[in-house]
Amino acid sequence: MKSRFRKSQVGKILAVAVVAAFGLAPEVTNAAQESEGWNTVALATVVAAVAKRSGKKFIVDPRVQGDAILFNANPGSLSYDDLLVLLNVHGFTAITTGDYVRVIPEASVRQVALPIADGDKHPLAEYVTRVIPVKSIPAPMLVPLLRPLIPQQGHLVALPCSNDLILVDTFGNTQRLEQVIKSLDHGQPYVPEKCKLSDIVRPAEKPAEKKD
Repeated sequence: MKSRFRKSQVGKILAVAVVAAFGLAPEVTNAAQESEGWNTVALATVVAAVAKRSGKKFIVDPRVQGDAILFNANPGSLSYDDLLVLLNVHGFTAITTGDYVRVIPEASVRQVALPIADGDKHPLAEYVTRVIPVKSIPAPMLVPLLRPLIPQQGHLVALPCSNDLILVDTFGNTQRLEQVIKSLDHGQPYVPEKCKLSDIVRPAEKPAEKKD
């Protein structure tokens, strides 16, 4: 009797597992989600909810697709800053252009007109362009050191003449990199070589030589 009882219990468990795996009992999975405090929502639904709450106008790239899993939260309770974090997790971002907010893949972020970071008035997950001056060491030396700390869609370049770094990344990561630079940037002031006019002006733009 005990063996038959155990076999019947195991059979019921396997049956429930198979039904749930093939989506034949959505009420079972929905009940489990509600009891555990999480639900799956389409990203487009989340964007629509944030747009309604914030009053912002959104334009969503057709490549922005997928579902978000929210724990102890619903789309209507998310702020714009929360949306940026959620999009970042899924490989997307939002860029404000004029009166509209463009939701695009992060891979395209370098080709978009990003805001220039000023102070700390930006959400941590917002992509920005930031210029960081370097005082004591050559800026080009920092590029290979800092590049591994920047995601593939970010950008880092040095300006030798002014000894500055131009950085494209989330505002939170630019703050982190700025702290790293400050910890390394100490000692005697570094004076880069002055840029010669011949290095800037193209050959076609050089003044014509006077003929005798």
